[in-house]
Amino acid sequence: MAEVDEITQQYSIIARSCSTVFAVLEQLHYLNHFYQFSLQYFLDIFHSVLRGNPNLANEKDHNVRRDIIVKDLFVSAFKRTALGLLQRDRITLAMLLAQASPYPMDKGLIDVILDKRVEGKDLSTEPDARDEAFARAGHFSALKDKLGRAASTDWDTFLTEELAENFVPQIWDDNTSANDQALLSLLLVKLFRLDRFVPAAERFVTLVFGSDLFDIVEDLKEAVTQVPATRPVALVSSPGFDASYKVDNLVERMRVNCTNIAMGSNEGLASADKAVTNAAQTGSWVLVKNVHLAPSWLQSLEKRMDSLNPHSDFRLFLSMESSPKIPVNLLRASRVLMYEQPAGVRANMKDSMSSLSTRSAKSPVERTRLYLLLAFLHAVVQERLRYAPNLGWKGFWEFNDSDYECSAFIIDTWIEQAAGTRTNIAPQSIPWDMIRYLVTETYGGKIDDEGDFRQLNSLVESFLTPAAYDIGHKLVEGPDGSEEGSLVVPSGTSLPEFTAWIHKLPEREPPTYLGLPANAEKLLLVGLGRSLIGNLKKVMDTLDEGEQLMAEA
Repeated sequence: MAEVDEITQQYSIIARSCSTVFAVLEQLHYLNHFYQFSLQYFLDIFHSVLRGNPNLANEKDHNVRRDIIVKDLFVSAFKRTALGLLQRDRITLAMLLAQASPYPMDKGLIDVILDKRVEGKDLSTEPDARDEAFARAGHFSALKDKLGRAASTDWDTFLTEELAENFVPQIWDDNTSANDQALLSLLLVKLFRLDRFVPAAERFVTLVFGSDLFDIVEDLKEAVTQVPATRPVALVSSPGFDASYKVDNLVERMRVNCTNIAMGSNEGLASADKAVTNAAQTGSWVLVKNVHLAPSWLQSLEKRMDSLNPHSDFRLFLSMESSPKIPVNLLRASRVLMYEQPAGVRANMKDSMSSLSTRSAKSPVERTRLYLLLAFLHAVVQERLRYAPNLGWKGFWEFNDSDYECSAFIIDTWIEQAAGTRTNIAPQSIPWDMIRYLVTETYGGKIDDEGDFRQLNSLVESFLTPAAYDIGHKLVEGPDGSEEGSLVVPSGTSLPEFTAWIHKLPEREPPTYLGLPANAEKLLLVGLGRSLIGNLKKVMDTLDEGEQLMAEA
């Protein structure tokens, strides 16, 4: 009996880890309606860690096996769940799992970091606040008598270097554990370089769980193999971005039979029911698109999936926009994968221009450059949303690909009317006023703020201009009129030439491309840091309340 108790004690850490991981998953819905994870979802993760885990294959030592299981449980839970989260929320999940892990660290430091009274500052943009910030930091018990241990030159470097997380002054004792060093670094980053809080948090969690934590393979095929036939795969997209093409690509790769149904009409409802019934019997696949337009059908689908008894090869894919109308129970019963519009002007323009490949071959040849200008406008309009509501736009307006398609149709209509059968048209002969007015109204229909509408109008006037056909025309002026940081429209007339120019754009554009101040990225990073801290605090408070209720029960 004593031996049983000893073995039970050895493996109790796995039980506690299971409990804490599931508790974290259970609370993620406080961040987003779509973050719904069932007990079965967690059990699938747990079984994948125990069965067929290559890390356990040749290991016989019980203690080593136990440690592998614990680490892989946290890492697998993160990697699988991250696919169902927005990019910005992945670091939140990683931090929650790190603080819930059994690895030794001073959890009290995490409480200090999340304490609202510990004010975050970015002294790289507020150098005058340095003395006040240091005086305030010196009162915290975690930092008392420690700030003076580092040389003033080390502090100067930390406060001015762009990648400040690489230059945190060493204020800790030599025997301080690596985890606690990282937490103290995170605290210093919050206090003095809040713009680098997210990268510093990423550094901390990779120290806890391994450098490959964020090496996430976004392979739909793998997700499909992980779910049984009774569990739908839900592809959730931000408004205006349709991820259903990923299913089409997978169908082509795997050479399976898949029926596509689009919701939005009564015929769609009947067709979807029939397709699901037939495919469940034959073991083929079904893709039902835009199911957010049919919430009542989703309610009935929950019950149908329970009684379906499908062929093991059957798979049901549901593409939808993120909408609060999607039933929670269906989300918990599905494997949810979250997709977002590609970030950055370059990625956005590549998407936009590729969708016009057939239209760009039509005359007049000046049409393709107009598409390029429209694609840049569309990318700028959408990328400015990243900075809302403090910069960019005051509201989170739902611009999407249909605005771009509609504007491209406007260009086609008016340029064809002006050119007639000619293969060329003088740029001055293009009906700019009408095109600008209609494009502004197309995007502006989403805006109900007067200031934002004026800003949109200014962007349209700036980009859609006959001057864009002049050699050396600058789409974007550099800071203070300098050449550096400016963006010159390419020469050429063909889609391949313009596509090559797009490929050479920086992966992450400077804010000046978007008509924003050069320091806008820093302000955005400060906002992301504050948001991460706020989200961590929100979820951890609910976890603490749950533990307290269990202790009192």
